[in-house]
Amino acid sequence: MKKLTISLFVACTSVYALAAPDEFVVQEMARQTKLSVDDIKKNYDACDSGVTWPMKICGSYRWMVEDVRLNKIYKRTLTKARELGYESSLQTAQRAWLTYRDAACNYEGAAGAGDGTAAGLYVLSCKLDLTKQRADRLEEGLRE
Repeated sequence: MKKLTISLFVACTSVYALAAPDEFVVQEMARQTKLSVDDIKKNYDACDSGVTWPMKICGSYRWMVEDVRLNKIYKRTLTKARELGYESSLQTAQRAWLTYRDAACNYEGAAGAGDGTAAGLYVLSCKLDLTKQRADRLEEGLRE
């Protein structure tokens, strides 16, 4: 099961490796973490390297791509919600979703790898999936 989940993580994220890293995402990731811009650029596409540290950097980059996308979509959705009078409901829902995402992904990390070094990869894979789903869902609401 562990190998399958990590393999799925690599397969799902390898699509990002086709292009150079997004400079805004790299800078945002460096700002939010203790990683250097050089480390991020060197390892942003190392998800299938088989080495935990570069894989974690790569996984973090993939999640950050979706997180940046979600934040842009959320801002547009918030503007629409403000115009329609349901801004507070959206903010409450987003806070609840963030709490859920973090708790669910921490559980997946613990269940998938226990205290092992792969736990972070499980957490990142989960955050990538849930963040992408949330961004897609909010984006659908903008089209309606």
